[in-house]
Amino acid sequence: MPIIYIFKRYILKVFDLKEEEFNKTLLLQFNIFILITTLLIIKPTINSLFLSELTSEALPLGYVFTAILAIIGSFFYDKALEKYPLNIIMDRTLIGSVISLIVFGIGLNFNLITSYFLYIPYVWVAIFGLLTASQFWILANLVYNVREAKRVFGFIGAGAIAGGIFGGYLTSLLTNFINTKDLLFVAALLLLICIVITRFIWKTEVIKLNPFQVAFRNNLKGDSPLKLIKESKLLSLIALVIGTSVLVAKLVDYQYSDYAFRLINDQDDLTSFFGFWFSTLSVISLIIQLFLTKRIVGTFGVGKSLLWLPTGILIGSFLLLLIPQLWVIVFIKIVDGSLKQSVNKASTELLSIPIPIDIKKKTKTFTDVVVDSIATGIAGFILIFFINGLDISSTYISVIIIVLIVGWLTLIYFLRQEYIIAFKDLLEISSIKKDKHVKEEIKVTSIIDSVKRVFSTGTENQIINMLTKTLEVKDERFFKGIKNLLHHPSPKVKALAIENLYFLKTENLSMQIERMVHDTDQNVTTSAFRYLLKNYKQNTIVLFEKYINSDDNTISNAALLGLSLELRNNQSLQNKFNLEQKIGTALTKYSELPNEDYKSNTIKAILESIGNAKINSCYNVIKTQLLSKNIEVVKTAIRSAAKTLDPEFIDLIITHLSVKETRPIAVDALHSYGEPIMDVLYYKIIKETIDFEDAAYIILAIEKFKSQKAINTLILLTNETEHSVKVEAIEALKRLKWKYPQLKIKDRFIVDKILDECQLYQNTLAVLHTQIVLQYKKKALAPQESKEENEARNGLIHLLEQRLDRQLQRIFRFLGIKYPPHDVDPILNTIINGKEEQRIHAIEFLDNILNSQLKKELIPLTESILLDSNSEEKIKKLNLKVLSEVECYNELLKRKDVKLKFAVLYLIEKSNTANYKSLLEMVLINETNTKIRTKTELLLQTIF
Repeated sequence: MPIIYIFKRYILKVFDLKEEEFNKTLLLQFNIFILITTLLIIKPTINSLFLSELTSEALPLGYVFTAILAIIGSFFYDKALEKYPLNIIMDRTLIGSVISLIVFGIGLNFNLITSYFLYIPYVWVAIFGLLTASQFWILANLVYNVREAKRVFGFIGAGAIAGGIFGGYLTSLLTNFINTKDLLFVAALLLLICIVITRFIWKTEVIKLNPFQVAFRNNLKGDSPLKLIKESKLLSLIALVIGTSVLVAKLVDYQYSDYAFRLINDQDDLTSFFGFWFSTLSVISLIIQLFLTKRIVGTFGVGKSLLWLPTGILIGSFLLLLIPQLWVIVFIKIVDGSLKQSVNKASTELLSIPIPIDIKKKTKTFTDVVVDSIATGIAGFILIFFINGLDISSTYISVIIIVLIVGWLTLIYFLRQEYIIAFKDLLEISSIKKDKHVKEEIKVTSIIDSVKRVFSTGTENQIINMLTKTLEVKDERFFKGIKNLLHHPSPKVKALAIENLYFLKTENLSMQIERMVHDTDQNVTTSAFRYLLKNYKQNTIVLFEKYINSDDNTISNAALLGLSLELRNNQSLQNKFNLEQKIGTALTKYSELPNEDYKSNTIKAILESIGNAKINSCYNVIKTQLLSKNIEVVKTAIRSAAKTLDPEFIDLIITHLSVKETRPIAVDALHSYGEPIMDVLYYKIIKETIDFEDAAYIILAIEKFKSQKAINTLILLTNETEHSVKVEAIEALKRLKWKYPQLKIKDRFIVDKILDECQLYQNTLAVLHTQIVLQYKKKALAPQESKEENEARNGLIHLLEQRLDRQLQRIFRFLGIKYPPHDVDPILNTIINGKEEQRIHAIEFLDNILNSQLKKELIPLTESILLDSNSEEKIKKLNLKVLSEVECYNELLKRKDVKLKFAVLYLIEKSNTANYKSLLEMVLINETNTKIRTKTELLLQTIF
């Protein structure tokens, strides 16, 4: 037991883990270890079987099939993720993989999978490797928040490296005891362990998250990665360099497989050979990563470090042309396999510093899957042409590799130049307040030196921007420069410097940072407390008790905030530090404070702490403060409610949309719930469970997502919704369409909506005409008509006239989605308010830009606007049906227009006749709005 305890304490200390997360982290590490071990059993097994049966000449076509199926598969996989829960997809993937391995094992043993059928397991292995690794890291991102992930993913990743080492050597060893084909059953058995672990982790860690929390941690959606890459020259060059490296690697892999196949005739020996070298490559890569990568990158700089991989392969390729032997191709394979995952990967990560973090995340999967697959496919076609078509020896593929490496080296040169430009642009952008007389240009040389130079001589905004970037890199070489920033006069710089130092291990700065808890800026003190909670050498509970009970409000508030941030999603640590009790004590202290400023700051700190730590028992405090008279407190309460991602706060946040001061905060709060909130908001609007004034502003929150799902939701909201909601949805669609052209709005939808609005306009015009005729008739035939009924009819007529104007607006706003807004927007105003000649020209312009279908409906409608309002001539021109009074009311009561419905019901009430009983009964059957239903029931009781 003491040995296990000592080992556990050592692991916790070295890998920066917390005791509470040790078990789940170890399980995840073991899971990826088994997955990669399985892959390293399957891959050499299938490769040797494939080569033994089909020879190396079949490999190029295998590359092509793999590329095509990887791209097609990723498309359908994305669709499946949208349709099914992630745990179901992961479970089915693993179960399907086990079944596939068993089927392959049986098929191969009984010679059912032979000849070209071997392409199936060959391509399957490649897809399996991509899919399972991707799913594993998605699962890991759901288990940990961003801050936790930065600490633990290195330790978990070590499991993948260990699996890469163990799996190949195990395969090499097992071929001495069992047949190569039977190794697939061993792999299937290992995968069963992964199913058990994955289900357990999901059940214990992920299932407690609501859909909004899952979406927040698994934020995969966003702008098109291809568009983001095309818009950034630096990203484009990185993608090209990665693509070229994959292309060269595939050609090297072909040579490696071909030489091994030709020189090793026994199938089991070939499997053993592949397994041994897969693992050996992992060992060499690990040694270089641990002991040489930082030295190489630090000594030669990032630009020159990128040259090591292509130069090594270049030397090997020349050598292979002179000495065409297996040991030479093994050397090339070692260079490729070891340097790619160590020096080359570290250099590429540093080169991407100027790229915003969210863009890096959105484009990573694209470069990992699509760029890799395209490069693999190109390699396949090159080999088909030269090997299968021209029948040249695989040795001479080295000539193609040499040509490609020349291109690769050229791309690296341009990549380094573009990095310098991007780095300088980053410094320019971050210098918001420029002073050309004072500001000294920062020289950009090597990446490491450039970053350090920014820390020592940059402006405040340049340093802030760079500290934000280095948070993702976590490079110990920046430690000294960041440490010096603790004395910077800017509170923002100091707070960000502490946040960076939180992840660095060069030196424990607890003593120095403890002095910073007395800083006047609360952000600095909060960051300091978070650092101390992680790195303080003595009893942290005693430390926080001391500061939370401090008489200095800034310190006590910051201590509470720091504690809540660090203990987020960790119930055991919250219990250990009695966080809930501390919040209760702070509330008591708040109620006793005499100074209003102190009270405001304290309650804001309490609200933020509740939101950070997601303490359900304290949610009533947030609900109470959402009704506060202090607008700043309300804003903090909205932000805190959103941090919880709890569905119970959604309706409360929505109520603050109609208040101008809190609207931007409320929109941001709803947006922070992630894409699943759009379905919830849509349902609330359609079911009319929220006030329609708030509903109109909900559109702003949906628009903020700027995604295809946002477009699809807005399209649905242009259907049977209130006018204000419909208009806002149309305007949002228009803005998104012209600002983000990659988002798709079907032309057919726009045309159909315009035609529907034209029809609605004509129906409204017919109803209005009938009401005016009825008004004149009743005055002539029944002068005794009550004043109230006349006023009610006038009210309805006035409302209908307003609706005509609205419908015209909607028609032209829909046109603004199909045609450029600057062309369409002025037309309606000109037709209504312009001089006669201007109006005619506006209609002619419209006639020129519209297609035949729209022209047929819209031109007569716009021409009718020129006629006197609601005249008989207008009715005849549009060939409108004259409706009866009951038909009018039936038409209006079917619409999603609450005000119009109330106006109709009020007119029916004042007409005091039994003619409308069946109409009112129909309303009760179809109506969903509770207010309309109540009014209808009251009318039926009163009149009938």
